[in-house]
Amino acid sequence: MSNELFNIFSAIGIGLTFLASIAAVIVSIISLRYSNKVAKRSGYLCTITASRDKWSNSLRESSSLYFTQIARICSGQEDNLEEIYNELTRYHFAIVLLLFEQDEEIHNNMSVVRSKAFEIVDQSNIINQQYKKLKESPNATETYIESQEVVVKARQKMYDLRCSILNDYQGRIFNGIRNLLEREWRKQQYEATGMWKEK
Repeated sequence: MSNELFNIFSAIGIGLTFLASIAAVIVSIISLRYSNKVAKRSGYLCTITASRDKWSNSLRESSSLYFTQIARICSGQEDNLEEIYNELTRYHFAIVLLLFEQDEEIHNNMSVVRSKAFEIVDQSNIINQQYKKLKESPNATETYIESQEVVVKARQKMYDLRCSILNDYQGRIFNGIRNLLEREWRKQQYEATGMWKEK
């Protein structure tokens, strides 16, 4: 009887060990699947976040340099206007490429600013040509040249263009870009929290 009892307990022990092994394998498989799922979500989230951060940082940097060129061209300085215009154009297109049709209003306002900046350069060239033309005359003083109708009109037009850029367009562009960056930040927050809430 003791052999039979020993065999029964041995069979029960072997059965329980087998069941415990199967349970351990099942728990391991479930744990592995869950950790793989979390790793995929985490990897996806890191990739998306890094991409969005890079985009936001590029937009911030290009915008900062763009607004610097607007300040320079509207400051009243006469030197290097063509160079400033070229830099403004460079950052204009950098921003346009980053936006890729996300906000047509920003693009349209930036195009108007670029056009007005070109007109400022054009008016500056008219003034420079007038100076070159009249400097050859022995009686031409700076006051005389500045009083010429062509120069007076060009200076007034430059002033009006600069005021228009600063008062009518700069704020719209700035607010539009700021709103885009805020929307992008909200998307990042939503994706980060939404990814971890998924089951």
